[in-house]
Amino acid sequence: MSDNDSEFDALKRALDNDWPEIQRHLIGEGAGLDSWWLDRFERKDVLLELPGVVIMNTRDWHVDGVVKTLEDTYGYGGYDCDDCFRAAHISVHIERFPEGQFVGIRISGPNAGHAIAMASTMRTSRPPTAPVLPWGEAIGDLTLSAHQPEGDWLYGVELAVRPMYRRKGIGKGLYQARFDLVKSLNLRGWCAVGMLMGYQAHAHKMNVVEYGEKVIARQIKDPTVTMQMNRGFRAGGVITDYVDEPAAGNAGVLIVWENPNYAAGEA
Repeated sequence: MSDNDSEFDALKRALDNDWPEIQRHLIGEGAGLDSWWLDRFERKDVLLELPGVVIMNTRDWHVDGVVKTLEDTYGYGGYDCDDCFRAAHISVHIERFPEGQFVGIRISGPNAGHAIAMASTMRTSRPPTAPVLPWGEAIGDLTLSAHQPEGDWLYGVELAVRPMYRRKGIGKGLYQARFDLVKSLNLRGWCAVGMLMGYQAHAHKMNVVEYGEKVIARQIKDPTVTMQMNRGFRAGGVITDYVDEPAAGNAGVLIVWENPNYAAGEA
């Protein structure tokens, strides 16, 4: 098969599947310039559609893009990082809990097919009323060895959106995909620790516990935790020494969302 035949097949598939963003990209930019991903793109993997972006369950062909998204978000691409997810870890996450791994993919423009956001979760039987473990202990290790396939709570492990794509509704889409997952699996709810990413601007006048308590009381707006409370999470106490994140004073707030549709005893 020639390259031209492959390009024609990719364009025909996009047209047949009625994806206008993909159509515009292929027709406007020329099939083959950036259409490698269409051979792997499957509509059944799409969970939510946003303008020019789809939220999907993470698959093997997304792994490198997920890692690049994390590197762009946290800036660790050029050095060793003992607690950073790498490609081998992401691949194991997919094996352990495929429906709990999410990725945002551009479907139009010059970077079509590339990952621009990600979220990772696992299941746990440890309720949010139990003492909160540090992040590394909570997930077991970087392969999420603490994942419990029959756990009745979803645990939020990681979320990242590349800086240039923030404030475009992509993070909101990743949250919605996980809310939907909790409901579809009939889990009790979803818990996580929201990092206090706004603390650094207040560190000169209060400690992180004081800051976190003011955020919970809605006296201060934190870019992460306040957003999570606005999405329906109930804020618990401040969790210190949760994970190495200097901007947040290594601290966060326990956040809990209880599934309003949970039915005890139903699989």
